[in-house]
Amino acid sequence: MAGKDRPVMEEEAEYRRQLDLFTRSSTEKQIELVKLGEVLAGITNRDAFLDIGAGGGYLTIPLSQSFEKTVIVEPNGKQVDFLRRRCPEFTVHHDTWGNIDLGGTFFDFILCSHVLYYIDSDAWLPALEKMYGRLAPGGRIAVVLQSPIGEVAAFFNQFTRYDVDILGLWRDLYMRYGDDVVGVRYFLNEIWTESLEDMADIGLFLLIDRRFRACRDEIRRYIEANQRVPGGFRMMQDEILLSLRKPG
Repeated sequence: MAGKDRPVMEEEAEYRRQLDLFTRSSTEKQIELVKLGEVLAGITNRDAFLDIGAGGGYLTIPLSQSFEKTVIVEPNGKQVDFLRRRCPEFTVHHDTWGNIDLGGTFFDFILCSHVLYYIDSDAWLPALEKMYGRLAPGGRIAVVLQSPIGEVAAFFNQFTRYDVDILGLWRDLYMRYGDDVVGVRYFLNEIWTESLEDMADIGLFLLIDRRFRACRDEIRRYIEANQRVPGGFRMMQDEILLSLRKPG
């Protein structure tokens, strides 16, 4: 969900608990790392890596091993504190991408995974233009977003309006940079839990807005009716990876 009426994020502690549960229950990070590896294969220089919205560092930490220097821009204070303790060698900025000033630093790889939901969709293209301006020659950007189709999108549409205009962003990037610069990859991952309550928690995490706590019983009924499989509950997540490269 995006736009001027975007919801308020869960309180930090509850958000972190749900994020950890989602990460344990999903194949997303493993599959996403494979797809990001395909983007990285086109990068010759491996000096600097920037992760915008690193969260718990589940992607940042393994990707950082390919670069001499890692920089993070993260607006969540709890995540910033954790990353500074966990990876003191990283440069971690407690700020938003819209506000951060990185001076004259340029990067060979910039990752923005599941972040654009939290800013107005009108600001997406300017945000990508700011990232592109920070790319070193030969560098790459990877932007990962939830697809508008599939089981997770259907779950969204049951409870709210799913208005993440990925196709519009893709079109705008093509018009701005050309088809020789913009690439796209589509991938699936599985969310699986043994417990209905755990899948309901993940559903609340995906919906982002704490106001949906009042709909927990309705969420449980939806999951029971649509996601039950032998031994537990499964929801397939369709995702899109948009990439940009800077010639050089």
